[in-house]
Amino acid sequence: MHSPTDIRKVKDIYRGQRIDLPEEPGIYGFWWVGPKSLLMNANRHVVLKGPGGCLVDVEYQDWWPHELSYPCLYIGKSTNIKKRFSLHIKRKCKRRLHHALPGNQKAKPYTTSCQLRFGIEHVFPEEENPLDVIFNSVGFSYRTDFSENPIAERFFAEGLQIGTWRPWFNVDSER
Repeated sequence: MHSPTDIRKVKDIYRGQRIDLPEEPGIYGFWWVGPKSLLMNANRHVVLKGPGGCLVDVEYQDWWPHELSYPCLYIGKSTNIKKRFSLHIKRKCKRRLHHALPGNQKAKPYTTSCQLRFGIEHVFPEEENPLDVIFNSVGFSYRTDFSENPIAERFFAEGLQIGTWRPWFNVDSER
């Protein structure tokens, strides 16, 4: 993931039942490759637990750098890109995994590793088949070429990408 130009649509990563990704450590990103207007007209508020348990409203804004072709949704790091991709998508679960809570409060995630799926289901609370949205409007890119001091380099690269591309689903609250 040297740049967000190496993006493949999620649906193009699947080869039948096989996932066409390496089983190597690296950093990765999910990108919105559908019409930007669809994303900007989605539910862009999430209410998180903040300091002292107080609820805080976060509005997802068009805060991506203007030179990006696609808005960034999530940046992460993993010891196995292929496995981590699968954990985000939850392809075998066709139904919604998260139900919208009143007042845009953040629902309890189905797992701790499905941030992309959770985010899509939150911003599209009426969508009955979130996998359709993911397959048709989300892209994926990754980088695995960390040869020297790879753990530290992946750590810093992830932080740099989050700070540069400002992904919605990485936003969390201080506690």
